[in-house]
Amino acid sequence: MFGSLEKYKTKKYYAENKIIEFYYLNRQETIKSKYKIFAVFKTAISSENTFKYYNYINFYDRDEFEIFINKVKELSLYETGISAEYGDKLITLSTCEYSQTNGRLVILAKRIN
Repeated sequence: MFGSLEKYKTKKYYAENKIIEFYYLNRQETIKSKYKIFAVFKTAISSENTFKYYNYINFYDRDEFEIFINKVKELSLYETGISAEYGDKLITLSTCEYSQTNGRLVILAKRIN
């Protein structure tokens, strides 16, 4: 379903497609939100030594959030010039990535409206 996310491995594609538009139904009304991508990285889900981004759902304090953001930026395939701040609403998109066993390509974005 998210196979086209593979295109984000290149900074050129990212530069042309920085915004994610997300639509959802809320009480029979379609809501549109926009998110700006701030990190694209590869990881695996089966190894003990990989970053388990999927364990970060709620941040209990600013320190936990900063640790997460710093790790995401460290792993990012390229610098986007964009970061996230504590309190931002984030979206994570993930798809299979075949350069490693059980690999995942992860796209992180923050809500801008």
